[in-house]
Amino acid sequence: MKVTQLFKIYWPDNGGGIAKVMESIAECLPGCEHQVIVCQGNRKRKSVAESYRGVLVRRCRQLFTVASTPVSIDFLRQVKKYTKDADVVICHFPYPMADLAVLLGMPGRRIIVWWHCGFEKYAWLAPFYRPLARHTLKKADMILVSSEGNVKNSGLLLPFREKCRVIPFCVSDSYLQRGKAHAAGLWESAGVPKEREMCGRSQKEVCILFIGRLVWYKGCDILLKAFAGMKQKNCRLVLIGSGVLEMELKRLAASLGLWKVEFLGMVTEEVKMRQLERCDFLVLPSVSKAEAFAVVQLEAMAFGKPVINTALPSGVPDVSVDGVTGITVQPGSVRALARAMDTLARDQKLRRKYGRNALQRVQAEYTQRKMQQRYQMLFQQILSHGKAAYIEKESF
Repeated sequence: MKVTQLFKIYWPDNGGGIAKVMESIAECLPGCEHQVIVCQGNRKRKSVAESYRGVLVRRCRQLFTVASTPVSIDFLRQVKKYTKDADVVICHFPYPMADLAVLLGMPGRRIIVWWHCGFEKYAWLAPFYRPLARHTLKKADMILVSSEGNVKNSGLLLPFREKCRVIPFCVSDSYLQRGKAHAAGLWESAGVPKEREMCGRSQKEVCILFIGRLVWYKGCDILLKAFAGMKQKNCRLVLIGSGVLEMELKRLAASLGLWKVEFLGMVTEEVKMRQLERCDFLVLPSVSKAEAFAVVQLEAMAFGKPVINTALPSGVPDVSVDGVTGITVQPGSVRALARAMDTLARDQKLRRKYGRNALQRVQAEYTQRKMQQRYQMLFQQILSHGKAAYIEKESF
């Protein structure tokens, strides 16, 4: 089976959660022939085809970028040329160039739309983009979402809910294995974990971790303000990731007089796992349903760490459950976020309780094996039957 995936960016240029999903599809279907068609991360680069971790990646030269969208005529040419013999074409939404390719009659036996999030940031473009997106959804044989919440809270998806199927994201086996070993040692130890000694900080200091791109919908400004307003002062905040707001957030931290804040920037997976081992809990302060799921929640939960997330109308609060694996607060509320961080910072027993539940939840629902089974079943169905025959009606 030949599988082609379309999006605007891919590793190692940058990619975030969507690139992880693209990579996981290749890992979950090892017997398939995979290729990815994306744009170059820099418009000065020419088109090139290369192998990245065993996947053929066709990187197309872009002309310019508008509203976070790389515009590329070469992308349309290569999609037309290299999807002719594809059994399945997966369009990762949102990327208007992929929608334009569908409008122009993109070949391919079956089309799947992987709906990651809406386009709330560019609401002013909605009147122009919505018809194009609706056409793609109408043409799609199947629409994948990470949770039912993404369908229930999307006016664009609801008319196509019978095509929608839920494929929750997963945590990699490397995270699960290392995290499980770390959590076991953490809970069995009566004293302070060795990781804290490596951190070079006080044994009583609580480490709060954020992982993600420093962009508008992540709510890092809310996080910094909430950290400044905490009653518990024996805490350190570590932020992993980079983005257009990095300098602005550093200035905000300085203006708030926050000296126990570290901006680590982009780091390797090894460093990220090390920081997950060292932290006491993760905070995901996102303020928009542009945050549709957040795989980073699973990564923290795999290490037995509780999560503070926000009650977004998306899949975010379905991953880490309020009062079970962490605390859910109202998005955009500095006071509520500070209160939640104070609660976990001062209560080690509660952190361990939520952490145990978090690891159990990941092991039961979000493993690579689970995802692989779900993908294999759906791909067999979509290739074995007609356009709508394989779709089981679900109540969203």
